[in-house]
Amino acid sequence: MTRPGTIVVFPAYDDNPFLRLLLSVAKERESRIVSTVTLDELEAALKPLGAGDVLHWNWVAQVTQKPRTPWGAKRSVDRTLRMIDAAKGRGVRLVWTLHNTLSHDARNAAQDARLHQELADRADVIHVMNRATESAVTDFTLPEGRIRYLPHPSYVGVYPPAVDRDRARERLGVAADAFAVLALGHMKRYKGVLDLVDAAAAAERSPTLLLAGQGTPADWKAIDSRIPSSLQSVRNPSYVPDGEAPWWFAAADAVVLPYRRILNSGSAMLAATFATAVVMPDEPAVVGEYGDQDWVVTFDRDDRVRSLAAVLDDTSIGWAAKGSRAAAFAATLPPREIAERFDDLLCEAVSG
Repeated sequence: MTRPGTIVVFPAYDDNPFLRLLLSVAKERESRIVSTVTLDELEAALKPLGAGDVLHWNWVAQVTQKPRTPWGAKRSVDRTLRMIDAAKGRGVRLVWTLHNTLSHDARNAAQDARLHQELADRADVIHVMNRATESAVTDFTLPEGRIRYLPHPSYVGVYPPAVDRDRARERLGVAADAFAVLALGHMKRYKGVLDLVDAAAAAERSPTLLLAGQGTPADWKAIDSRIPSSLQSVRNPSYVPDGEAPWWFAAADAVVLPYRRILNSGSAMLAATFATAVVMPDEPAVVGEYGDQDWVVTFDRDDRVRSLAAVLDDTSIGWAAKGSRAAAFAATLPPREIAERFDDLLCEAVSG
C-alpha cells in the first residue's frame, strides 16, 4: 500500500496525548506530521498538499463553537468546506476520527450538525472508536462502507507508572480508610460534576470526593458552593500534568464519569490504565462499548443523582478487584498496536 506523505492534523492540541500516540507509528515510518489548531494554520498547511497526502480531522468545535454567533459559525463552516474541497480536488484524502456525536455544550448546534454531515459526506475513511457510533448518531448520517472501527487505545507506557496507594493518600490528604471517588479533567457542565457532588452528598456512605482539573471560575464556584461542609473533598482547580495523574488515580477507589452526553471516553481508558474501576451513565454508547466489561459500573441516566448515590453506597462492589480487571482490559489495547492499525487506515485512505 502507498504511504501518506504529509499528514495535516486538525485540530492538534499539545496537551492531548491521544493524538501523539495515535500518529506515533505514522511518524516513525516517516510520514510528515503537521499539527494545526487555527483555521489560518490549517489553510496554510493544506495549500502545498496533493495526491498521497492526508488531512486527519478530529474535533469540530474550533470551527463551530469558537465563533460567538450562528452567522459567524456559518461563515467559519463555509470557509472550512472550501479549504477541504480545494484540497480534495488536488487529491488529498480526508480521514476523520469521530470523537463526539456533536460538540459538547454546542453553542451553534445547527452549524455543528451541518459540519458533521459535510465531513461525513467528504471523508474517505471515518474512524470510530465505539461500536455503537452509528446508532448513537442522530443529527447527521454516516455513510456505509467508509466506517472503520478501531478502539480507543489504553495509555500503558504513555503516562508515568502507578504509585503506591498509601503514599498517594498521604500526599493528597485522603484518609487511609476512606472510600474515595475521583473526577479528573475539565470541569465543564456537560461532564455532570455537579451530579456527582449531589450524589456524594446524598450517599449514606459519605465518600471522599477527589476533584482535579481545569475549569472556569464559574464552573469551580458552582462546584465549591455545592459541596456541603460535612463532605470530605480534595480539590485541585487547575490542569493536572501527566506526572501528577498517577497520584490521583492511586488515591481513588473508583473514577466517576457522570457525563450528560458521551460517545467515547479517553478518561475511562486512562482509569483502566491505572487499574481503577469506572462508573458511568447507562448511555447506549457506554453499554455498546463497555456493556460486557465488569470493571465498568453503570447508573440510571434518567435518575442520575439517586442512582449514582446508590452505586456509591453499594458495599458489595469489590472496587479493587474491578480495578485489577480494568488493568487487564487496558493491556489488550496497547498504544503501539492501535497506532499500527491506525497507520494502516491512513495507508488505506491514500491507496484507495
